[in-house]
Amino acid sequence: MSARDPRIDALCGLLAPPMRLVGENIRWTMDERLAHYDCPGVGVAVIENGELAWAEGFGVIEKGRPAKVVADTLFSGASISKPIAAAMALILVERGVFDLDTDVNRYLKSWRLPDNEHTKGSPVTLRWLLSHTAGTTGHGFGGVAPGTALPTVLDILEGRPPAVTPPVRVDKRPGLSTRYSGGGTMIVQLMLEEASGKPFADLARELVFEPLGMTRATFVNPLLEALRANAAVGHENGQTIPGKWVCVPPLAAGGIWTTATDYARFMIACRDAFLGRPGALFGPALAGQMMTPQGGGAFGLGWEIMDTGASKRFTHGGSNSGYQCETQCLLEPGDGAVVLTNAESGLIFYWEVFTAVGRAHVWEGFMPAPKTVRPIPPEDLVRYTGDYDIVSGVEMPEMKVWAEDGALVTHIQGMRGGPNRPLMDAAGRLFNRARPSETEIVYGPDGRAAELVVRMFGDVEIMRMRRRN
Repeated sequence: MSARDPRIDALCGLLAPPMRLVGENIRWTMDERLAHYDCPGVGVAVIENGELAWAEGFGVIEKGRPAKVVADTLFSGASISKPIAAAMALILVERGVFDLDTDVNRYLKSWRLPDNEHTKGSPVTLRWLLSHTAGTTGHGFGGVAPGTALPTVLDILEGRPPAVTPPVRVDKRPGLSTRYSGGGTMIVQLMLEEASGKPFADLARELVFEPLGMTRATFVNPLLEALRANAAVGHENGQTIPGKWVCVPPLAAGGIWTTATDYARFMIACRDAFLGRPGALFGPALAGQMMTPQGGGAFGLGWEIMDTGASKRFTHGGSNSGYQCETQCLLEPGDGAVVLTNAESGLIFYWEVFTAVGRAHVWEGFMPAPKTVRPIPPEDLVRYTGDYDIVSGVEMPEMKVWAEDGALVTHIQGMRGGPNRPLMDAAGRLFNRARPSETEIVYGPDGRAAELVVRMFGDVEIMRMRRRN
């Protein structure tokens, strides 16, 4: 990586929406899109053929300040913490400390997950926790305000002050459906700390960061003063967040600080384990389960798994106050990228960066093929409008669909990004140009949409909604 990779400069002129249209050739520049989204900076690391190809920073660490984002600038990684927590757990499974299919209450000492009618005859296991199929509550947690007391793991699990979220409980039968649960990941954190007798941040350094040469990554929150000079400041609505650097006490669920380079090293290590390479974090048998969807959902053990065959990929995103990030890697060819941003708007922007990476590296199939739009006649909009209960995927109650100015508008209350205006493709699926997903419509006997099924790469179901009215 001594010489500058020419594809870095090429990428800077190839940004485009992840859902492109047939016949268009959009080529935005990096500077244009950073300005468009009011996103101060972004860190990018590219993996090619299972190796780190290059890493680079673009933009600035803080809006209105001159310090540049560089390859080793730290970002809050939010939920990309979860695959690292999963890897730590699998290392202890390999050592015989845990079993994937044993009731987790057999390992917990200072706290137990309360049993109820949902767990009777179907206990929560480490497998279900790592694959978001345990039926546990607690979608996410977010950061804490500067000067606020920091909740402990037990505070978070019990929902007691200074934690501000409800207690983590089971309200669905484990193993039957997927629902993303940071609360479940916090149970894993407690298991790891109690089994090792070490704080989570120290154990992560010992089991993952030091063996992989992840020299900048840390789970220490608040971020250490010594690391702040080259750490991206978080931004929301064009302003720096209070305290500048988010503090996230639920470490396993969302507390990592990492560079794009360091996280790419971790992704490479997971793939190396899958391939059975010497010196891997754990053996290929466990890595194979890590990369295989569990319980009929989209998640393996820690990673979200999309598509099959040569297009199969492992992925995870992250969302904290002031920061948005995404990671993608094709399992077979070993091609992928890590994109970390320091603005709420990065939630949309990072997909444009992934599109540019795929174009610069000429990776066929890395992003969806261009689509043809099928206009929805105004008189047909009523077939889709209404309130839909979210029955799997995320712990959000509903999605609302309405018509406005002759087009559909959708919105899930509590989800970042605000309302969307989907289009319909030639196959009759809805899609949003800003995100590489599409929505299958299941029609009822009355000709109206009865269910909406959100799918991503390879038609993998990531969310299902059912009409309520």
